[in-house]
Amino acid sequence: MHLDIHHEPGRVHITLTPGDREPDTRKGALARHTASFAVTVAPRSLHPDLLVLSAVLCARPWIRRQTPVTSNLSGSPALAGALASGPGLRLGSVDPALPPRRRPEPGVPGLCFSGGTDSVATLAVMPETTRSYHLLRRAPEGERRATMFDTRAAQESCEVVRRHGRRVDVVDSDVEYLRESMGFPHDFTTAVPLLLHADRDRVDVIAWGAPLEATYRLQRGHYRDFADSPFVAEWGPVFQAVGLPVCVPIAGVSELVTSRIVHTHALGAAAQSCVRGPRLGSPCGRCAKCARKTLLAGAVTGRWPSASTLERQWRGAEPRAHLLADPIKVEPVISHAVHRHLADGGDSALLRLVARKVGPDPLPWLSRSFDPALELVPQPYREEVSDWLHRVAPPMSPAEEQAVRDYDVRDEDRAAAQQALVDWFEAHPPQERWSRMRGRARREARARARRARDAVRRLLPGTRA
Repeated sequence: MHLDIHHEPGRVHITLTPGDREPDTRKGALARHTASFAVTVAPRSLHPDLLVLSAVLCARPWIRRQTPVTSNLSGSPALAGALASGPGLRLGSVDPALPPRRRPEPGVPGLCFSGGTDSVATLAVMPETTRSYHLLRRAPEGERRATMFDTRAAQESCEVVRRHGRRVDVVDSDVEYLRESMGFPHDFTTAVPLLLHADRDRVDVIAWGAPLEATYRLQRGHYRDFADSPFVAEWGPVFQAVGLPVCVPIAGVSELVTSRIVHTHALGAAAQSCVRGPRLGSPCGRCAKCARKTLLAGAVTGRWPSASTLERQWRGAEPRAHLLADPIKVEPVISHAVHRHLADGGDSALLRLVARKVGPDPLPWLSRSFDPALELVPQPYREEVSDWLHRVAPPMSPAEEQAVRDYDVRDEDRAAAQQALVDWFEAHPPQERWSRMRGRARREARARARRARDAVRRLLPGTRA
C-alpha cells in the first residue's frame, strides 16, 4: 500500500494506492481511493508521524501485513518499530534521523468524541481542560450511496458541550466512504481528527469512551483482560510512539454507571447514542441501541414505559435480532435491566422470557468500579479520574472483581429459554411489518375509492369525461 499525504491550508488529503495482491478485502471492499479531513492547523506544523499514522488508520483494513506501507512522507524509526511490534505492519518509508513526537509537558488530554452516552460520560469524568474531537461524516461530491446515519444529533451534542465551556473541534471527513459498506475503516479511524490537531493543542493522551462490557469483552459473553486486547497490546504502543498514551477512563464501569452519569451530570443533555435520530433528544426509537437504552433509562430512573410499549419496541427486526443473539450483546446490562423491570412490577411476558435466558441479575458488581482498569489511565490523570468515578461507582470487592473475571455465558444450557424466546417472537411479528401492511392496505383502499368516485362522476350528467 502506498499512501500519498498532502496537507494544504484547511485540509489534509490522503490517497490510497494498493500494492500487489491488495487491497485485502476480507474486512470490506475498497470503494474509493481518496479521503480528506478538515483541519485548522497550518501546513508543515504537524509532526510527520501524526500524518503517517492518520493515513495508516484510514487504510488499515486493506493493508496486507506482508506488504510494506510506503508514503510520500517518512515516519520515525520509533513509529515504524511500534507498528511492526504491535499490529504487525511494515512501514517502508522511514527517516532514520527523524526523532519521535514527544509527549508535551505540560499537555492537555484529548477525547475522540461521538456524542453517545459513553462518550459524554467519559468527558464528564475527565479534567475540564480536555479537548474533544468529533469526526463528522460528509459525503464526497457525486456520492450516490444512501445511509440511515444522521449527523445532526451529534452536531447538536457538540454545541451543548461548547455551551458548558468545553472545547470541541468538529472535523468533517469523507473517510467513511472508503468502504463499500460505509463506516469507519478501522476502530481507530476516529482518532484521526485528534491526531491532526495534537501538536496545535499540545494533546498528551488520547481517550475513548469504552465501558466495562466493551473493554473486558463481557458484551461477547466472556471476560478478556483489557491489557491483552488489541486496543492496548497492539495499538497502545503505536499511540505511545507519537506521544499519546491510550486513556480509557470508563473502562472499569458498566453502561449502567455511564447512564447514571449522564442522567445526573450537566453534560448529560449532550448524550444520544442513536445515530439515526433527526435531532438531539429525538432518537429513532426503532434500532437495537434505542431499545437497549430505553431499558437502561428505566433501570436508572425507575420510570418505565408500559409493557406493551417495551414489547412493541423489541418486536422490531433489529431489536429482536439483538435479543435472539446468543450471547446477547452487552448481556450484563440487558440482564440487570429486565430484572429491575420485573422487580419494579413490570408485567412484560417478553422480558420474563429474556430473564429466563440471561439468568440472575449481575447488579452486585455491575454498579461498581472494576479498579484494575484504572491502572491503565495514564498519569497525571489517574487520581482525578479515580476520585470522580468512585463517587458514582464505589470500588468492587475482591469477590466482585473475581465475578467479573469469571463471567462466561458460553457454557450455560440456555436452549429451552432460547426456544421460548424464538416462539414468542414468531407469535409476535415485527410491529413495523403490520404497520407497512396496514399502510399499504389504506393506500390501496383510497386508490379504489378514488377510482370509484371518478367512475361515478363520468356517469353523472353534466360531468366531463
